[in-house]
Amino acid sequence: MDAAEVAAAHAQAALGCQRVLIVDWDVHHGNGTQDIFRADPDVLFFDTHRASPFYPGSGRLEEVGHGLGEGTTVNVPLPPGAGDAALLRAFHEILVPAADWFQPDLVLVSAGFDPHRLDQALNMSYEGFAALTAVLQEIATRHAQGRLAFVLEGGYNLEALSRGVRTVLEVLAGAELEPLQAAGMEELEQAIAFHRDAFQAP
Repeated sequence: MDAAEVAAAHAQAALGCQRVLIVDWDVHHGNGTQDIFRADPDVLFFDTHRASPFYPGSGRLEEVGHGLGEGTTVNVPLPPGAGDAALLRAFHEILVPAADWFQPDLVLVSAGFDPHRLDQALNMSYEGFAALTAVLQEIATRHAQGRLAFVLEGGYNLEALSRGVRTVLEVLAGAELEPLQAAGMEELEQAIAFHRDAFQAP
């Protein structure tokens, strides 16, 4: 059992939180979290991850929970290189309606930074993590009196991990969001500016 699962159980048992939303944006599917809460109607588990056959190979769309918990597991498997726009759209068009339906008392985030483009090939940027954080803040404010907690799940690239954590903390502290750009666009703009005058007709 990882920290988010322990926190969810403690919040229900000791803090009066009846309904807990767990959001997992780690690049790997949270199969352990899913197995623990798949029959629990009071925990909504939302997971974006790199699709099978990427490890651990679980997290298909059709895995939606079991018994009383049917419908409270939401998997969003994505191809390698999906990127900021895909993750943000998944949050806006799947997670937000699910949270509005579920109305959580607490939002917990399993925050791994291995989806970053320097790490495990979901092509996320720091600005992308910031945008996802802002969506989660809105959900927590609307439904859970602002109760939002992040659990660090790690990552393999130390630069992506450290800057990713800092980015999330900056958003939580009130920093303005930077506009999202498709991968490579900032560098392309620099190249266009550099070469702009080189091939002008005399």
